[in-house]
Amino acid sequence: MKMFVVVLVLLQVSHHAFCVEVYEGVESVLLPCQVNTSVSTVVWSREDYKYTTVHLRDQSGDISENQNHYYRNRTSMRADALQSGDLSLTLRKPTIRDSGKYLCTVYRSGQDLSRTEVQLLVTVTVTEGVESVLLPFKTTANMTEDVTVKWRLSGTNRKTVLVFGKGLNNEFKKHSSYRGRTEMKKDPLETGDLSLILKNPVCKDTGVYTCTVYRDGDILAQKILKLLVKRTALVH
Repeated sequence: MKMFVVVLVLLQVSHHAFCVEVYEGVESVLLPCQVNTSVSTVVWSREDYKYTTVHLRDQSGDISENQNHYYRNRTSMRADALQSGDLSLTLRKPTIRDSGKYLCTVYRSGQDLSRTEVQLLVTVTVTEGVESVLLPFKTTANMTEDVTVKWRLSGTNRKTVLVFGKGLNNEFKKHSSYRGRTEMKKDPLETGDLSLILKNPVCKDTGVYTCTVYRDGDILAQKILKLLVKRTALVH
C-alpha cells in the first residue's frame, strides 16, 4: 500500500502601514517601502483610480506602459532598488490631488512577498479672503442613487461639512458654520466627482477633511485631505 504525503506550504505576506504628511508646493516627497531581501518586481498602485498603476519596476527596468498618465515623469526609485530592498518611491511636485492611499506590492519569483500601505496627506494652503478652495475627490466606486456621501472635518470638534444622498436635506445636516458655504459639482453620482467646494474659507476651517461614501452602512470609498487656512497678513 502506497502512502502519499501532502505538504501544505503557507506563504506569509508581511504588511506595513505608514502615514506621510507634506505641504503642497515642495519639490518632492518620499513614500517608504523596504524589504530585507532582493526582489524581482515592485508595483506602486492606487486602488481608487481607474488606472491603478503609479509606478512599476521589474528586472528589465521601469515599465510605463500601463502607468496612470497623471504620474508620468513624476515618479522614480533608486537605481539599485530591487537589489537593495529599498523600494521607496519619490513623487515630484505633490499636489492635494495626490493625497490618498498608496500600496507598494513586492514580488519575488512571481510570489507576493510584501505589501506596504502609505497614506499620503498633502496639505493645501490658502489665505483667508480667497473666494473658494477645492478639495478634490474622484472615485471609481459604483455610484448608484442609494449611496450617501458625507464630508466631515475630523479632530476633537468633528463637524459635518456636507451630506449628499437621495431624500437628504443637505443644509439641515450641515454644521451651522458651513451652511451656505459648501457644495459639490453637478451630477456627482453620474461623474464620480465628489469634490468639495468650500467658499470663503476661514482659519477655523483648518483641519483634516474626510469624504466617505456609504451604501447600507458599508463604506464604498473614502478620501482624506488636509487644509490649512492662514490669516491675511496685516499691512502696516
